[in-house]
Amino acid sequence: MNQAATISAAVPADVKAEAAAVAAAHGMSLADLVRELVARVAAREAETLAWLDEARR
Repeated sequence: MNQAATISAAVPADVKAEAAAVAAAHGMSLADLVRELVARVAAREAETLAWLDEARR
């Protein structure tokens, strides 16, 4: 069952700018990029989880 949800977070301007640049490079909006990332994490996609673990280090 899909439900609409609002997620809000304080995001530093430099992080938001970098995410927007990545989204634009892939021809998508920042909102679409966030939806895709959340969907991949929710699906426990191994490649995405490994990428997030590496980014934390």
